[in-house]
Amino acid sequence: MLSKDRRWLAKLGEGLNCEFDYIADIEGKLPSTVEGTLYRNGPGLFERNGFKKWTILDGDGMIRATTFVGGKARFRNRFVRTQKFEAEEKAGRFLYPTWTTPAPSFFDNIPCVPAFSQAGITPVVKYGTLYAFDEVGNPYALNPQTLDTRGEIEPYEGENGPSSYKAHSKTDGTTGNWVLVGSSGRTRSLLHVLVMDSQGCRVAHATMPIQRRSYYHDFFWTGRHVVIHLQPATLSPIPLLLGARTFADSLEWRPGDGSLVQIVDPASDRSVIFEVPASWVWHNLNAYTLNDTIVADFVGYDEPDHFLGPQAPLRAIMQGREGIASAPGTLRRFVIELAAKRARVETIADGNFEFPIVHHARVGQRHRYGYFASGAEEPWFHNGVARVDTETGAVTDFHFDARHYVGEPVFVPDPAAACDAHAPDERGWLICEVLDGLIGKSFLAVFDAAQLSDGPVAKVRFRHHLPLSFHGCWVAA
Repeated sequence: MLSKDRRWLAKLGEGLNCEFDYIADIEGKLPSTVEGTLYRNGPGLFERNGFKKWTILDGDGMIRATTFVGGKARFRNRFVRTQKFEAEEKAGRFLYPTWTTPAPSFFDNIPCVPAFSQAGITPVVKYGTLYAFDEVGNPYALNPQTLDTRGEIEPYEGENGPSSYKAHSKTDGTTGNWVLVGSSGRTRSLLHVLVMDSQGCRVAHATMPIQRRSYYHDFFWTGRHVVIHLQPATLSPIPLLLGARTFADSLEWRPGDGSLVQIVDPASDRSVIFEVPASWVWHNLNAYTLNDTIVADFVGYDEPDHFLGPQAPLRAIMQGREGIASAPGTLRRFVIELAAKRARVETIADGNFEFPIVHHARVGQRHRYGYFASGAEEPWFHNGVARVDTETGAVTDFHFDARHYVGEPVFVPDPAAACDAHAPDERGWLICEVLDGLIGKSFLAVFDAAQLSDGPVAKVRFRHHLPLSFHGCWVAA
């Protein structure tokens, strides 16, 4: 069982049944240049009719928006009204299997394949629309002002597009092009790479076979190439099809097989493959090309013991247990020499990192700094934020006490500052969602990105807790 001083962690997997709209209290002083809206997405509903999701990663999507204007912060949250959400709301119970949790009725799990989006992983604002992405099907469109759900949407309106999109996309820091990855086919074995310009017009659409049927969550964009890390997490399909296991429980970690890196040039519709040592990867920091060499930084684990297996903390917490995990996320780098046809993996910084981001202007360009959720003690439930100098490995960080959970930081640039990859600092702010286990409520912590060790300059205090959220985006006023 969770020890007494750890029970607050269960709040991360406790749904928020109310939809709010209020002006939050401010502790400290918000920077005058923080004007805009922070959108975050994550599971907001974990239980119906006494049946609870099996992992903290699984649940119906809930968009939360905090709008900063005139030194005040307005908080709103709305569930994404997906087809799945509406049907289950009407029935008063879960009806469908999701990627880590079966449906309550056994016969609804044949096969135990997620067929409906929960729209609960990433928010992206493009072309006047707020997109809510999942790992299944198309994203959902919402009104970015009211958060009302408009319905399922196909980002790419051309023929023969993907039937399912990955949760992550990339926006090129120089061109503003939007890069998406998806799949199609009965076994989702056909890879799609889509590039659209800032007006939504197609720049490129490449299709080709995926070189390994393995689970991946994120990809790199170098400004020219999409780089996909195919980790050795392969699917055992028979138990899944028979309804005996969920998608997540059907994944087998086979590090002896090593990882593959598939590099796609969407302009030429071609790809190449490199072999590298195995890492489990959720999220990538950034990638760029330097003298015909691709440099790609990511958070890697030696094994996914925080996620897979009955003792994984992300599962155990939903059962009121501690769980066991020993492999932390460290900052690693692929160095891929295209002409020499060789690749290697380096470690930039040891530590306990997750949810990496760069200044948005550096996406696909050479970067120096990465920003992360950081843990002072355990491998996954992070209690701080860190900046890593990727050239020196130097780490600057701040950690709250152990009874806090800190999610992904979002970088808010200072509008008066230019972005220079080799400047001594990048002027701007980091905003993190934090669960305060001491009082069972959440807040947003606002940090000076160049002075993290000084702690937050302001806190936006909410009237309630917020369950786990995965990713966010900032839209300037």
